[in-house]
Parts: sequence; C-alpha cells; structure tokens
Amino acid sequence: MTRTVNSIKDINLKWLQDTLGGQEEFIKDGVIDLNVKKVGEGIGQLGEFALLETTRESGKKTNIFAKLQTQTEDMDNLAKDYKFYIREVRFYEFLAKSINVKTPKAYYVEYNPENERVVLLLEYMDGWYNPDQIKGATEKEIEVAINGLIPISTQFWGTIQEIDWVPNMKVDYMLRIIDDMRDYSPEFLNRFSRIMNGSRKANLNKIVEFYPNFPDLFTQGTLTLNHWDYRVENLFFTPEVDDITVIDWQLMMAHLPGWDLAYLLFTNIEVDLRRKIYTSCCRQYLDGLSKEGIHFLEEDLERNMMLSLLAMTNFPVIGGANADKENERSIKLFEVLGERIFSAIEDYDAMKFIS
Repeated sequence: MTRTVNSIKDINLKWLQDTLGGQEEFIKDGVIDLNVKKVGEGIGQLGEFALLETTRESGKKTNIFAKLQTQTEDMDNLAKDYKFYIREVRFYEFLAKSINVKTPKAYYVEYNPENERVVLLLEYMDGWYNPDQIKGATEKEIEVAINGLIPISTQFWGTIQEIDWVPNMKVDYMLRIIDDMRDYSPEFLNRFSRIMNGSRKANLNKIVEFYPNFPDLFTQGTLTLNHWDYRVENLFFTPEVDDITVIDWQLMMAHLPGWDLAYLLFTNIEVDLRRKIYTSCCRQYLDGLSKEGIHFLEEDLERNMMLSLLAMTNFPVIGGANADKENERSIKLFEVLGERIFSAIEDYDAMKFIS
C-alpha cells in the first residue's frame, strides 16, 4: 500500500507510525508523539516540506525532514515532465549510501507511479544551516562547497553512464527543455523585464535558437555525476563552516564535468564576489581533481563551464515562468538567478562559445 499523500496536512501520528513501522530503527523504538511544522516556504521550488518533531518510546526526540510533491500546479507538472520525483527516490534507494559526500539518512522514500506522488522521510540536519541564495554565499562557504563537489565529480568520472537509470541530456524527457525554452521565454521576459535589456534579450534569443545543440554537446566525451542543482540552499553547512551535507538530488544526471561548479559560481554569489574569486575557485576544483589522479585541462573546464552557463538559462526562464507569482521569495529568487547568469554571460563573453 502506498504511503504517499496529497499534502503535508495529511501527515499525522498514525500515518507516520504505519510508514516507519517496518524500519528496523523504529521497530525497536517507535514513535509515540508527533508535532508537524511546515518549513521551507519559498525556498524549495519542487516540493512541500515539513519538520516532523517526534518523541520515541524511549523518550528520545528525533526530528525528521518530510518532503512531498510541490503544491504549485505548474511546478508539479514540470517535476513530473522531467522525472524529478523518481530521480531523487532512486538516488536514495541506490546511490546515497555509497556516494563519497554526506547526504541525509533516508528513513523512508517512495515514488508512486500511479499518481506520480512522492514521499521522502529524511534525517533532519539539526545544528547545520544552509545559506540564503538570494543574499549570496560567502567566500568561505563557496570554498567548502567546492571541496564537497570534488568527490561527487571524481567518484563517477567516466563511469556514470554504467548506471543505466541515471539520465543524460539526450533522454526523451530532458529533450523537452528545447521546446520549453522557446515556449516559456515570452512569459519569462514579461515577468522579469526589469533585468532584461536589449542586449540580454538578444543573447537569450540566440541561446534559445542554439538550444537543440546542447544535448549532443553535453553527452560527448567524459561524463560524470552532476547534482545539477548544486546551490547553497541545497547544502547544509556545519556552524564552523568546515563540512557540508548535500540534499535535493531531484535533478541529478550524467553530464560534462564543470556544470555543478558553473552553477555554484554563477548563481549563488553576488556578482562582485564572483568576479573576485572565480579564477581561484576554478583552480581549487582543478587541483582537487588532480589530487584524485584526474588531469583535466583548464581550457576544457572553461569550455564546459561556459556552455553550462548558457544552458542554465533554463532555470530562470522555465522556472521563473512557472513559479507561483504570489510567492514573493520564489519570484525574487528567479530574478536573482537571471541577473547573475546574464551578468556572467557578459563578463566572460560566453556567447562566443556558440557563435
């Protein structure tokens, strides 16, 4: 029997007891009390979230992070179209325990193919924090984030396609981005005209026209595992800012090395700081690869990152066009993404890579 539900409002003590009753940890020490707190409003775009504060038979307090499908209809349709829900469940079922970076412990995960609903009950990262992407990460946070990214890149370097359920950019549902970029660009420009001058509109038009070429470019040569949404709101840091836990694996895929680094640098920090630390961050990443025996050329990283920069316009364009207009933080986040991405395109003359 499926344990998926319509919304956080459907989570209660009996539901949680029945859902966790078969898990060894909870057989020995079951849940006897529950307080549900909705969290993450305006932060996660592709889910509905809650903190489940539980009391166990032993008296132990255990906090659990609950994640369901998003309640925003347009974003839910996107998540279904791009298989985001099932991809994250598969990650926790098949990869989370072996990946060389800390991820939350999964107590229970399920994807229901009949109604495309999802439920994940995960370790709650008590005492850890995640930065505000709109405000922007600090230089130290970015340094630690790159250190956490290196093992994700290196562990599956050149072998990720051996895992047949991990998609690449040429699977049928990812090819939808080509049409979606064309279809949603007008609404993006309508909603975010204040950040899109004539030059940026012209660049976007060229990117949309070029987009059919990206799937081939992003599946040639060496591929590795990419989180594909490696942003600071998907990273939990220790208070000392010396370690991270990586969450939200809905978009994970086989992709060129450099996408995650590009996404981190081009969308997660204020423009002036990015300009200051960009070169040293690329060097940190390359040095990290080298220490693991992977010698990746600087010019190859630059090419991959610039192509990724152009392609990741899909986040503000598609996401921004489908975001809940009543959610001020969500709209502001996509505005900031757009501003930072188009600013980087200008700063690094990225358009020359598709001319």
